Amino acid sequence: MACCLSSPARATAPFTIQTADVTASFTGQYTSIAVDAQGDARISYYDESGGNLKYAFRSGGVWTAEFAELSAGDVGLFTSLALDAQGDPHISYYDAGNGNLRYAHKSGGVWSSEPVDTPGDVGYDTSIEIDGGGNPCISYYDASNGNLKFARKSGGVWTAETADGSADDVGLYTSLELDSQGNPCISYYDATNGHPMFTRKSGGTWTRQIVDNSADDTGLYTSLAIDYLDNPHVSYYDATHGDLKYAKRSAGVWSFQTVDPSANDVGLDTGIGLDGAGKPRISYYDNTADNLLYARLVLGAWQLLPVDNSLNNVGGYSSLAIDASGVPHFSYHEGTTHHTMYAFGPAEVVGVVDPPANGPHTSAGLSAFPNPSRGEAVRIRLAEPGRRAVAFEILDVRGRRERRLAASASSEVTWDGRDERGLPVRPGIHFLRAILDDGAVRQGRRIVVVR
Repeated sequence: MACCLSSPARATAPFTIQTADVTASFTGQYTSIAVDAQGDARISYYDESGGNLKYAFRSGGVWTAEFAELSAGDVGLFTSLALDAQGDPHISYYDAGNGNLRYAHKSGGVWSSEPVDTPGDVGYDTSIEIDGGGNPCISYYDASNGNLKFARKSGGVWTAETADGSADDVGLYTSLELDSQGNPCISYYDATNGHPMFTRKSGGTWTRQIVDNSADDTGLYTSLAIDYLDNPHVSYYDATHGDLKYAKRSAGVWSFQTVDPSANDVGLDTGIGLDGAGKPRISYYDNTADNLLYARLVLGAWQLLPVDNSLNNVGGYSSLAIDASGVPHFSYHEGTTHHTMYAFGPAEVVGVVDPPANGPHTSAGLSAFPNPSRGEAVRIRLAEPGRRAVAFEILDVRGRRERRLAASASSEVTWDGRDERGLPVRPGIHFLRAILDDGAVRQGRRIVVVR
């Protein structure tokens, strides 16, 4: 494991700021943001005044807020939001009145909600993803046992399991992603030893690793992203120094660095996203200045930008999403007027590059035409002497497999621009890889889909 220091540069960038929910109630805690295929933002969050789960969506530049679960109890803490292939929202959250993990889904314009895991006090720090079969998957903390848990719904039935049941107090600040094979990957905090942790389930077994083994108390407020090579990226808070940190695993080895070594207490409520080249972008809270900040890695150096540095207390409970065009979207809490806030910035084209053509797992003979595709079928071909492709896989910008196609005897295939469910993939950047007859993998250039 290696440690390195970066030299961040502070800069300014134009961000547009809007209020997503202007109701008089106290809203905007525990926000989670997602962006639909049209580039419109959706936000889940907690209504503290009524103890309810709320959801806001933007369409035509106008925000609409509604209740996802209107309860007589106290529900809606620790929300996490994901959209399925149809653009319908799925939300995981905590029922504080009963100490349960809950799940809500909107379909056909109607919200439904249900318990997921109920024994003991479970459901803190939830994180949700939708798998390739359209099934919701949730990571969360079991406060009764100090364990990390994972639940998946399949065939209408929820199954919960312990992902890390060590004797230590583990599982706070969970963040869930699915890799290109659909395997669950989770970052979380080991409160006993003060480490950020990472675990992945493959072949029915969970394998855990320490992300940052420094002697400091690090690993709070983790956020996880998986790139198109299935490398995990984690943002987190260093409580010892009050700094924002970032770690990445490559070739099986974790490296980590301080992103913002400010004299202020920075790095709480982190959210991480990746651009089209797999470069990290991180949102986080400055607890000293009460501002929302944004860090991006450009040409090997970190740039630090204020998103909302108004005189009010802004930036807590933040969440980040990067859309297919490279535009960052933020949700967060305004602690002075108690509103749910939204911000977005300009597209960032600096990071949108192809994988290196001379890397050890790339192939100059892997081609796709036409590229960009404007709705036409894409012909994919591997022309590598002495090697044959048995399959080609299309990945999204987060490294999740969208489609697997069997190759012909001549190592060719035609892709119709659809995923495994037969639905058109989202416009934007996608990645191609070839699976060879000996099991080797060849990474190719990006495929751009324009609609």
